[in-house]
Amino acid sequence: MAIPSLLTALLAGFILLLVAPPPWSGVAATDHVIGDSIWSIPTSNDHYRVWASNRTFFAGDNLVFRFDTGMYNVMQVGRGEYDACTAEDPYQIFDTSPAVYHIEFPDVRYFISSIANYCSLGVKIWLPSEKRP
Repeated sequence: MAIPSLLTALLAGFILLLVAPPPWSGVAATDHVIGDSIWSIPTSNDHYRVWASNRTFFAGDNLVFRFDTGMYNVMQVGRGEYDACTAEDPYQIFDTSPAVYHIEFPDVRYFISSIANYCSLGVKIWLPSEKRP
């Protein structure tokens, strides 16, 4: 009689381990509004880079791009496209605001606006993200 009860308890414990949320799940994801304002041509070419340098981005967080729909867009691109301000083969395109990008895993991500010459005027940002502690 004791063995079936013990097996049941062990099985229940094992199932709990499988479905229990990870220890960091109690930490709420952060919504980062890019630039703390609207995604637009900045007053300095490094505005978005300076803004990002004061923040830490984690897997699970959201990047929120607010912009005038039709006047701006957001494209996730590779490093080469970011450096050249081109969008020949973007990973994702966001044409409507607010654009929300969910960070699924730690990595560096690159975003630009492909409208006119906005990217060369500073409407671009690269963001490293980390694993949540």
